[in-house]
Amino acid sequence: MKKAIYFLSFLLICFSCQKKETVIDYYQIALDSEARLDSIEKLFDNEALTPELEAQLESTWEAQYEQVKADYTQFFENNINDSIGQAVFANTPWGQRRLSIEQLEAVLAKAGPEFQATELYKSSAERLARMKLTAIGVPFQDIVAKTPEGNEIKLSDYAGKGKYVLVDFWASWCPPCRKEMPHLVELYNTYKNKNFEIVGYSLDKDEQSWKQGIADLQITWPQLSDCAFWQSLPVQVYDIHSIPNTVLIDPQGKIIEKGLRGEKLAETLQKLIQ
Repeated sequence: MKKAIYFLSFLLICFSCQKKETVIDYYQIALDSEARLDSIEKLFDNEALTPELEAQLESTWEAQYEQVKADYTQFFENNINDSIGQAVFANTPWGQRRLSIEQLEAVLAKAGPEFQATELYKSSAERLARMKLTAIGVPFQDIVAKTPEGNEIKLSDYAGKGKYVLVDFWASWCPPCRKEMPHLVELYNTYKNKNFEIVGYSLDKDEQSWKQGIADLQITWPQLSDCAFWQSLPVQVYDIHSIPNTVLIDPQGKIIEKGLRGEKLAETLQKLIQ
């Protein structure tokens, strides 16, 4: 709500009536869409939620999440050359990290010469290039880091070697990661002898916390980390902005899915792995 008040106040100050109404209209659509997403998210706190209802709620949330992205994309495309459009693009997660490759590319394609000369445009173009390096359909980018025992290993020690490999970005300090982990353990026990491997990459800051998390959560698949939190190179390369997060690589080393978790991950593995 504070975010909405800030930007709408900024609009009133910065724009003439005709332009202001146009910008407010587009921005209000995006804000209303985001508010609906927030309302759906709050329903997850209901303790009486059954697994079936939770699955339906997740589907509804995901559909609305995509709608919010689409609404913000439309706003940015129409206003990216205005100061308010650039302010929203720079200061909200929808502009900085949640748009898809296609959406971000469409927004930047609307940039005029003045915006193209800004650091915001340059950093966004660099991010777009990084996103394309790890997009679905392209070969995986290697990760080199240390195991809990201090040995240096690579993602390429596992990926591209004839197995499906799930790269799991997580951290011991992350409650959603800890909630998801028993489900991942169950899937691993089901498929680990059937052409499937998991390689975990932790965003932990403290080595001992990372090791304790592995023990507490009964993680038995290969683990890597630099204990560098969000500043780690793999996080930058794979454009990770939230955890838990996953990247699924096929036996030939091509990225085939991203962001799978819960039932969607289970359904995907069931289809792929015999």
